[in-house]
Formats: sequence, structure tokens, C-alpha cells
Amino acid sequence: MDPFVKIATTGAGGVGKSTFTIQFCYSKFIEEYDPTIEDSYRKQVEIDNEIIDIEIFDNYYFDWGNYFKYEFYKRIHGFIVVYSITDEYSFDKLENFLNEIYKYREVEEFPIIIIGNKNDLEDRRVIKKEEGEEFAIKHGCPFYETSAKTRYNIEETIFTLLREIRKYPFDLDLNPNPNSNSNIQIPKKNNSNCFIF
Repeated sequence: MDPFVKIATTGAGGVGKSTFTIQFCYSKFIEEYDPTIEDSYRKQVEIDNEIIDIEIFDNYYFDWGNYFKYEFYKRIHGFIVVYSITDEYSFDKLENFLNEIYKYREVEEFPIIIIGNKNDLEDRRVIKKEEGEEFAIKHGCPFYETSAKTRYNIEETIFTLLREIRKYPFDLDLNPNPNSNSNIQIPKKNNSNCFIF
């Protein structure tokens, strides 16, 4: 049994992946972040009357070669794919990041959340919320708009991802069941079960 639920953030540069993670773990917003300081964070949370230990990896690892990417990706239980509502390029690259997850995990479906970060910068918005919703529905993923600055939807994103992870046959004691079969096949998601927030 893995003692930690391992989550990784990915997305284009400058979309607020690190500030999202720091806001979740430490309840503070950092204007300027040095990505060499720390590449993973741990936090214990209570969700649905269960205590869960989480380890969140920053995208420092995503610059490694193919072999190391494969070794890293196969240990991750869920991904947060981030774009900024103020950056069209970051939205256009979402498909690439999803394809990379599926490639290295060697699956067609996986616990993934799409988030449009920086929704506190409404006056600089270039990606409509509806565009993010449509992309998430197309790929069968839950969707949130978030703000690492105001903490808007930060916990909701993580908790929804944890509930998505529960549906997959990882060796995690998120909801202990002595009669469960660890050899169940990974279920296919139904696009009609998407969450839009």
C-alpha cells in the first residue's frame, strides 16, 4: 500500500502551478516563486470522514527524458492540468499535456482535473469559462476555474481529484474494503458524468 496519494501538476509555464500548490498546502500566495526551492509538497487532509496523506509534485519532473518521465508518471495517482485564463497559448497546449499523460501512463482514461487558474484577473481574461468547460466535457474531466491568489476553488479541486482517484484500482487505503478485488480493470469514464464548477 502506498502511504501517500501522489498528485502532479502540469501545464504551460507561468500559469500558476506552483502558487496553486503552495496556496493549498500553506494557505498563502507567493508573487514570485523560485522553482528550484522545492519540487514536492505533503499535506494531510480529511475528506468524507477519511484522513488522507497527499504528496503533490511540481512540474520540475516533466523536463526529464522519456525513461525518467515514464518512471515518474507511473507512480502518479492523479493529475491537475492547468492553464491560465489570461493566456491563450496555455489553453491551446492542454491537449498536448493530456496526450503526454495518456502516453506515459499507457492508458486512455485517468484521474485528471482541468483547471483555469488566475480567475481573479477577470480584466485580463482571454479564455471564456465556457471554453474551459467545453474542453473538459470533451475529455471527460472535471473542471474548475481557480485562483491561487484568493484560494478560490483550491480545496474543491484537490478533493474532487481525490474522489476521482477513489474510482481507480490503486493500492490506496482511501476507503478500506476487506472484500475489494485489487485486480479490477480500470473503468472507462462516461463524458456525461463530468463536473463543471
